[in-house]
Amino acid sequence: MTAAHRLRRLLVRPLSRHPLAVQWLRWPNPFRPPYTQTEINLYRPGELGDVVMCLAVVRAIRERNPTARITFVTNYHELLAGHPLLDRVLSVEAAQGARLQNLISLRYEVFIPLRLHVIDYLAGCAGLTGISHEIPLPDFNRECGDLGRLIPHPRPWIMVCRNAGPFSPNKDWPDERWNALIRRLTCTATVVELGTTAPAAPLAERHVDLRGTTAVRQFCALISLADLVVTPVTSTVHIAAAYGVPTLSVLGGYELPENTAYPRHTALSRAVPCSPCWLRKPCPFDLKCLRTISVDDVESAAARMLHDGADRR
Repeated sequence: MTAAHRLRRLLVRPLSRHPLAVQWLRWPNPFRPPYTQTEINLYRPGELGDVVMCLAVVRAIRERNPTARITFVTNYHELLAGHPLLDRVLSVEAAQGARLQNLISLRYEVFIPLRLHVIDYLAGCAGLTGISHEIPLPDFNRECGDLGRLIPHPRPWIMVCRNAGPFSPNKDWPDERWNALIRRLTCTATVVELGTTAPAAPLAERHVDLRGTTAVRQFCALISLADLVVTPVTSTVHIAAAYGVPTLSVLGGYELPENTAYPRHTALSRAVPCSPCWLRKPCPFDLKCLRTISVDDVESAAARMLHDGADRR
């Protein structure tokens, strides 16, 4: 992080619960917030979870300004192509070629550490407050292809995504604990691993490893089919929320539970003295916040959520 970034975060910290107050200063016309314009060009290149959360902002804009022409610029244009709430989806490269004007950058980073839900900060960039956190993600089940046949075992299906991604390794629960958890969960459920890393040999008979085999829409479709998702706080949490899938996140102390709270979402958090840290550098305390979450803790919470889900069905 540069000195300029640190200074900006320091200056806005007193307003961390009022993101609209800061964003208001950035608009060309403060009395005409971005969501009221006739041409709205939204910009969020990545990461996947951030782009998915931005769809809640798109929904709110469309509800308040139904005739606006909304363009979304992102590196995940393949995911959003054809979305019913968007008029146009462009890659970052295509947007540069089209020379789009008045891009509305949907960002929350200047407010870190966050005190509200991430979606509230994204909404503030467009001049919105108090919007629903409901995410309108389409049904992609038709794009699963033959992937469903790779899960021959009976329900319940637990989708596991063990890695948060290269930009936030301090969210990752230790691999040996994931392995132990998966072995235990397969005693009563089918565990399907998803993610971007290469697959490995199954850890048990009812363990199916599909890491590195899914396109982004297939990834979403498989999550929508789950009876339970177990994951760090990453795109999987927001995708599962979009489909109403019960989700158990191994959160630790990287961020606050309220930053990504959704219905049917349970976060195993640990408020150690250094949390929330949002730290990108290697943790100087050996991920103490995550290591205090045991395999027993996660297994018990997962069993309870599966039982509650079965009762609702």
